[in-house]
Amino acid sequence: MTTAHTLPAPRPRNGLTMLALVAGLLALPFAVAAGLYLFGWQPARTANHGQLVDPPRPLPASGLLTPEGQALATADLGGKWLLLLNGSGPCDAGCGDRVDEMRRIQVALNKDMGRLRRVVLSDHPNDAALATARSLQPDLVIATVPDGWLTGATGTAGYRLHIVDPQGRRIMDYPPEVAARDVRADLERLLKFAWTG
Repeated sequence: MTTAHTLPAPRPRNGLTMLALVAGLLALPFAVAAGLYLFGWQPARTANHGQLVDPPRPLPASGLLTPEGQALATADLGGKWLLLLNGSGPCDAGCGDRVDEMRRIQVALNKDMGRLRRVVLSDHPNDAALATARSLQPDLVIATVPDGWLTGATGTAGYRLHIVDPQGRRIMDYPPEVAARDVRADLERLLKFAWTG
């Protein structure tokens, strides 16, 4: 005589528990991100080589003058990213080298080079070194700025490099010792993820 073994009936799964578990897993990264933001956490080290300007400082809306004395509005800069060399005093050898580096950085951006303009802001726009640079690089923009902006932008005497976004806000400063390849790396990263400019 054979006895039939019956399998126990499967227990019904609780679909509500599974749904809550999936929803919780999906919401977890958002909750962690919100917590980090609300408590003001920032990474100890960032990948950029320049110093972030927080909050970004706008270029003067008016008061920019070409070496010939004509007004240059920020709208004339074409809504592009700006690689800006800013300083006071005559353009010395270090300044001249930086102007040449700016051109090499732009060319190295390859297909994105059209998204960038090079600008020199100085209180000596008719300096011989800047006039020579402008004759060699016709697309280089040289202008003067209103009083007070140079001091706030550099913090020290001499010339300093900055990145300005297409809305005309200075977002990154570079000390003189930062190499051109590091500035290019920051620009490549910005242009890769930027929707504007």
